[in-house]
Amino acid sequence: MPRQFHRKSRFGCCGMQEAKDEPVCGRCVRTRSKCHYPYADSNTKTPPSTSNTSGTPSSLVTGDSSTPQSTFDLLDMTLMHHYLTDTCENLFMGAQQKQVWQHAIPALAASNVILVHGFLAVTAIHCAWEEPARQDLYRGRALHHHGLSLPIFQDMVASASSETAEVIVAYSILLSIWIYAFPEIAAEQPSLDDILSSIEVIRGSRTVARLYTEVIKRGPMGVFLTKSPLLEPTLELQDPSADQILQLLRDQTTHPSDEKVVLHLQKFLGQYMLGVDYNRLAAIWMASVEDDYWARLRDHQPDAILVFAYSTLLIRASEHECWWVSGWSERILQACSDIMSHDVKATINWNTHEHHIRSGADELARNVKSRQR
Repeated sequence: MPRQFHRKSRFGCCGMQEAKDEPVCGRCVRTRSKCHYPYADSNTKTPPSTSNTSGTPSSLVTGDSSTPQSTFDLLDMTLMHHYLTDTCENLFMGAQQKQVWQHAIPALAASNVILVHGFLAVTAIHCAWEEPARQDLYRGRALHHHGLSLPIFQDMVASASSETAEVIVAYSILLSIWIYAFPEIAAEQPSLDDILSSIEVIRGSRTVARLYTEVIKRGPMGVFLTKSPLLEPTLELQDPSADQILQLLRDQTTHPSDEKVVLHLQKFLGQYMLGVDYNRLAAIWMASVEDDYWARLRDHQPDAILVFAYSTLLIRASEHECWWVSGWSERILQACSDIMSHDVKATINWNTHEHHIRSGADELARNVKSRQR
């Protein structure tokens, strides 16, 4: 099936003349060009502060000497407070995760400004989600910090070392949250290419995590790698309902790469059904699939798209409890549906699969929640 390029993207640098500062765009990924964002300088306009009516920055905080100077104003101070008292407690489940995001990450950010921009970008989205009346203000600030941090991340991944591995993994998790959360406040339906282009930025951290596993495990981010399916998924404690729901997908797929990813998804679902920190599984799934399958998905191979649609089974149980995945499963299903022609949908029996995914996701979510009671 011919590749259908999505020409216009709200997620990249292609429209710099229109001052777009969103994530890496599909065109740059397809042409293997690097997205470039302008670093903010002292003349950069920022949204007005919540308590500084003049709108002028009230303080200057700089990161390490290898990064551009970063200005943080009173709105950013408000966001920092909100992160420490609210957002950090609503990212992942469990006391151990709270300890990491409330204490370890701010400590690590003291010498790594990329993490400051990362958690401020996520916090701004959280505030926009909580305060719809001020959504434009927070959305603009979220984009500002995201635009500053993303080029730093890309450079760090390109020159990763044992000294930077922990920061790369920490930021990639914040970036995963961003990718899930931003479309909700942007009130837009991203295309499949938009979604995949954003995910592709994160996938470099997968290699870093595998190369420097032992180094990362010794630090606070080790909580994401301990018994993590990102590294060595297992089939232990499989729930029969998850296996049954995937049977229709197994009957459809014939390519070895797709079959391997279906097995990978089954292993994720096995841990998902335990009901323990299942939003962590949603966050790391995007970076975990192998390159051969990823290439088929980027080429819009129908069976590969179908497997991606089934990955929404991992998300549904979190959507009504975790703010940053709200509505994401529907966005993936819609993007998958939009990219396929009527003939392709008929060939793979898309309507049957879509109904099966929705009903199966609800069944798995009920099973997960019943185990938590």
